[in-house]
Amino acid sequence: MNEPLAVLLAPLLSAALLLAGPAATPLHAESLFVVCQSGAEISVIDLSAGAAAERIPVPKAPAGIAVSPDGGTAYVTHPDAGLLTRIDTTTRQVVDTTFIGGQPFAVVADPDGDTLYVSDWAGDAVHRLDGRTLARTGTVGVGRAPAGLALDAHRRRLYSADRESDAVSVIDIARFSRIASVPVGRAPYAFDVGNDPGFLAVANVRSGDIALIDKADHAVSRLPAGRMPYGLAVVPGTGHILVANQQSGTVSLLDPKTRRETGSVRLGGSPESVVVSSDGQLAYVSEWFDDAVAVIDLDGLAVRARIRVGQGPRTMATVP
Repeated sequence: MNEPLAVLLAPLLSAALLLAGPAATPLHAESLFVVCQSGAEISVIDLSAGAAAERIPVPKAPAGIAVSPDGGTAYVTHPDAGLLTRIDTTTRQVVDTTFIGGQPFAVVADPDGDTLYVSDWAGDAVHRLDGRTLARTGTVGVGRAPAGLALDAHRRRLYSADRESDAVSVIDIARFSRIASVPVGRAPYAFDVGNDPGFLAVANVRSGDIALIDKADHAVSRLPAGRMPYGLAVVPGTGHILVANQQSGTVSLLDPKTRRETGSVRLGGSPESVVVSSDGQLAYVSEWFDDAVAVIDLDGLAVRARIRVGQGPRTMATVP
């Protein structure tokens, strides 16, 4: 299993021009920040060029990543050291690395304010942090070994995949309290990073399936996937779910309506996390053992390219 040294756990393609002050700052197209655990770096992929453009060294064993609502800051967790690193996404420089304690694993940024939420793998808790000072402003107990986090900003709900409790905790953000624990399958790990208004998808690593949680009543249905599904993403416009099956070495496409797999592509290299482009045309899949990110054409479900990155790529986030 891929526990800390950090496990985990989820669009694109346009250029942006930025002017600041009297002189132009460096131009960055939309990018994919790839957390490379073994290499202790963030590999930055220029999505318009389809190539790794830069590498940002960070402390050892990075795990989770989130990007601030304005796109200006990336936050990276380090479970083995109890650290959180902040990166300026414009300059591609580490701003600071702060000891926050515990085993910080997944991290999400609240779009409604300067607030972060971090799962604490060893502490069986989720912490709320001030995004500016990184001071802890609240803690809520959840199930055992919380891994992935998902935030529904509209409903003001935070979801924690409690891997060793086989359940997902539902947290009311306003009260910052757990209001439900939903059994979902064995070893829930990563959520879809989208924000579907009706349901939430979570990968169950040990039971080899995807749990769909109805956000209104917390009813659960399950779709069969490959062996050890670790990352997933809902494809915009279709509602299909793309799943990275780590032990199967495949990426499969599931149709929740028919409850069937509609196609798959073999990758090898222990595929882990998935990001889908906003137009639903491409998917990016980290290949942990191959030190690469596969670019998949979703129209034909075929590998278009492989982009070399640092050692041990795990989680990813897009930066506008």
